[in-house]
Amino acid sequence: MNILAVVAHPDDELLGCGATLRRLADEGHEVYTVVLCAQADARHARPELGRLHQVAEESERIVGIRDSVKCGFPNIRFNTVGHLDMVKEIEAAVERFRPSWIFAHHPGDLNVDHRVAYEATMSAVRLPQRRSRDLDPSLIRKVFLFEVLSSTDWSSPIDAPFRPTTWFDAGKTFDRKMEALHAFEGALKPHPHPRSAENVRALAQLRGAQVGLELAEAFVLVHDVVL
Repeated sequence: MNILAVVAHPDDELLGCGATLRRLADEGHEVYTVVLCAQADARHARPELGRLHQVAEESERIVGIRDSVKCGFPNIRFNTVGHLDMVKEIEAAVERFRPSWIFAHHPGDLNVDHRVAYEATMSAVRLPQRRSRDLDPSLIRKVFLFEVLSSTDWSSPIDAPFRPTTWFDAGKTFDRKMEALHAFEGALKPHPHPRSAENVRALAQLRGAQVGLELAEAFVLVHDVVL
């Protein structure tokens, strides 16, 4: 299969589904990403742009990402962007990579970019049905929503909670996820920040314990086509 992760910022895919992407790559699937704000220019302690691209590419390599589309939407201002403009960027990636599975942000995240990215992704998921002459209408079989520490866990109590329905065993690939996060300068924060190395592992332990595994990544499955 071809797998596509649509993320707002560089390192979101590492935090949300890095171990799962590595597992899928190890199983022989082709893994791709779309990063909607590749420059992440509003991020605290962000490396200079050239260095950011270097560490992002190294981290992508570690988790098995074969290719990535980098977009220039404004950081923490996705709500000021025309919805159709973002949808078209994601649709172009769907046409290019032809994914069977898509990983995307959760709509309840605190980060506004994550919420807008979710809405645009779910619109783009319907592209094969709108343009059936170019794409198999059942091309996209599954859409999984992931959680990102310091965003999903910081959501408002009135927003949709993250209630996982699907778990991927991360026991064999979690160390690669952590390797990628350590390689991505600034991605991890000092403990007890939610994005500390200790808490990234703690979340994987919690998600694993929910289904009898040592370590896992959890997702909300929102689109599931059984052929």
